[in-house]
Amino acid sequence: MSARAGVVVPAVGCGLAEVRALVAAGLGPMAVRELPVAEAVGATLAAALTTGTPLPRVDTAAMDGYAVAGPGPWWQLHERVRAAGRTCSVVLAPGEAVRIATGAATPLGTTATLRDEHVVTTTVSGKAVVMRAPGAPVRDDTRRQGEQWDSGVELARTGARVSAALASAALSAEAETVTVRGPLRADVVMTGDEIRAVGPLGAGETRDSLGPVLPEFLRCCDIQSTGLWHLADDPDLLRSWLGLKSHADLVVMVGATGRGAADHLRTLLAEDGARIIVERASIRPGGSTLVAQLPDGRVLLGLPGNPLAAVTALLAVGPAVVDALTARTPGPTRWGRLSDAGVLAGEATRIVPVQQQIGGVWRSTGPAHTPHLAGLIGCQALAVLPPGTGRGTLVELLPLPH
Repeated sequence: MSARAGVVVPAVGCGLAEVRALVAAGLGPMAVRELPVAEAVGATLAAALTTGTPLPRVDTAAMDGYAVAGPGPWWQLHERVRAAGRTCSVVLAPGEAVRIATGAATPLGTTATLRDEHVVTTTVSGKAVVMRAPGAPVRDDTRRQGEQWDSGVELARTGARVSAALASAALSAEAETVTVRGPLRADVVMTGDEIRAVGPLGAGETRDSLGPVLPEFLRCCDIQSTGLWHLADDPDLLRSWLGLKSHADLVVMVGATGRGAADHLRTLLAEDGARIIVERASIRPGGSTLVAQLPDGRVLLGLPGNPLAAVTALLAVGPAVVDALTARTPGPTRWGRLSDAGVLAGEATRIVPVQQQIGGVWRSTGPAHTPHLAGLIGCQALAVLPPGTGRGTLVELLPLPH
């Protein structure tokens, strides 16, 4: 990864739009690589996806029926069945037909494919005769070579997200690999002496209710989790962990981003010469969000320690990090109209869980508490509420995982 030159030193408490702009300006794209199509979902195309062969590659039957030659009726019906994926030596002469399955290549000499419901068969002098059914439309159910696309057609541009649909289209286009940046791989770190993953809780301890589900929220941002680590609030331990070799592109660290007595991350980053891109964000919850580039090139996304604040910050800022590192063309912003928001005082942007109502409007579920994710139950999105947001305002929506 490379840093972009001329980046302005970030201000403290940036608004969400400014945070995203700083990330876009402050992070350069990661290296390009070739990946098998099946492994590239969630990555970003670094070269346009173009078709390698026509589709279909040859003329094929679009329906079960008969391949025929000439105007009909067809007095000669071959005994063999033309099946998909199998070779067949049948060659049709005018007045001949052969039974054909959907997807099978049409034989040489075929002038049309007739679907079963448009055909009747009868016997004349002991021989099968194929005829068009009375009243049946005159149509050809043949998929012609290149009907879907020809060779060299661009299916997706550079900068496009590799979705499941794009990956499937790539396989249909005979592209075994794609040139991409990503998918991003992240080492996930949960910090805090009080956080316990397993075993009974001691006095003052709290259950790690975020670490096990955080990969679901990371996937919403097209970030793959390489593993989960729990670290105590010890500066030497944190420095040692950050110094370990890793093949990840990103460190997602939950906790240690504040300025409390047990929060050592900012001091360590300053001592180690990390480049701070976002110092703080003027959002609630999630104000202590931090984005930095470590000396070894990895990007650190620091999230607040409380579960709801961490999820909020991740969904608000994580996609901007992915877009910057993979040179992705940002997708369209999702919007919704609020039915019940009161005017918000203060300069910070509030981000709240919302549910969609009948008719398409969105309603907040009331104050959400940061120590847990219970406030997200039944919600489909988080709504971004800038200062002054009122009832009926059109606001940005951050989709939640299903």
